[in-house]
Amino acid sequence: MPTLSILIPARNERENLPYLLESLAPQLSCEVECWVCDDGSDDGTTEWLEQHATRLGVRWFRSAPRPDGWVGKNWACYQLAARAQGEWLLFLDADMRCEGGFVNALRRYLAQTDAHLVSAIPTFTPSSLPVALLKLMVPFSVFTLLPLGLAERHPNPAFAFANGQVIALRKTDYAHWLPHFFVRGTVLEDVALAALVKRHGGTVRLLDARACLRVSMYSTLREAMDGFAKNAVAICRSVPMAVLVGVMLAMVYLYPLAALWMPTQRGLATLAIGLAGVIFGLSARVVGLPFRLGWLYAGSVALGLLTLGRSVVWYRRGAIVWKGRVYRALR
Repeated sequence: MPTLSILIPARNERENLPYLLESLAPQLSCEVECWVCDDGSDDGTTEWLEQHATRLGVRWFRSAPRPDGWVGKNWACYQLAARAQGEWLLFLDADMRCEGGFVNALRRYLAQTDAHLVSAIPTFTPSSLPVALLKLMVPFSVFTLLPLGLAERHPNPAFAFANGQVIALRKTDYAHWLPHFFVRGTVLEDVALAALVKRHGGTVRLLDARACLRVSMYSTLREAMDGFAKNAVAICRSVPMAVLVGVMLAMVYLYPLAALWMPTQRGLATLAIGLAGVIFGLSARVVGLPFRLGWLYAGSVALGLLTLGRSVVWYRRGAIVWKGRVYRALR
């Protein structure tokens, strides 16, 4: 099996990082190393690493000053890759949780794959119902607009998709393409990385990792809205497209609820509501959430529209605020 470097960018992850590293520690070996880049944390992450990293077999370092034009995560990943010794580089977000056996299962897959970039779909573990409803917009948006088979097989970068929480690339490909350098100013870096790989003629593979990977991103609704707002307009490609998407979401998924009160439209409205509940329920199942959550889809759409509106405001003013930093928003 190939050697593996697990690379974790961490900024203010005191609540998440210990769980990830504790889950990874038993899976490390002479063939599997783990590096953490502490990206200017001020919440106790640094102190925790000083006390526990050696015990867990993890190496870490403080990030060098971030150059102009770089998003913090991309800069941290770029530095991590420079230190990695493995044949494959696995970039993991700090809010991931890895079940026992995950690392070797991934290495077995990497040993036989022809892919240049490998990503995965984990199980979502939201902290509350409102957070779960907002998170439901992620699988709904991805799986209804971009079939994963198309994202894998079609060579056009327009059909690129990857989950930035877990991305693996060969070290030789990374050294040749320098992907984080070329997407250095991009907030939606995961899709940009997949598109870059496709532009180079590479292939992307998406794995079902729900049995061995869990993600617990965003502990509060406000944090979740901010986190998704930083990417929402970028996903839509522009502010005008984001506004159009918002109008379409409201018309297709919220208008039928109002139409229930119109006798001439009640039948079609009931059918539309039923179909919407099924679509959202199936989307929930894809990421390990209960199907019944789909029947609360109106809450998901409403929270999604509020988040999209917040993103439009940020992008219109040209600045995205995230984890205490301000990034330039490309309109």
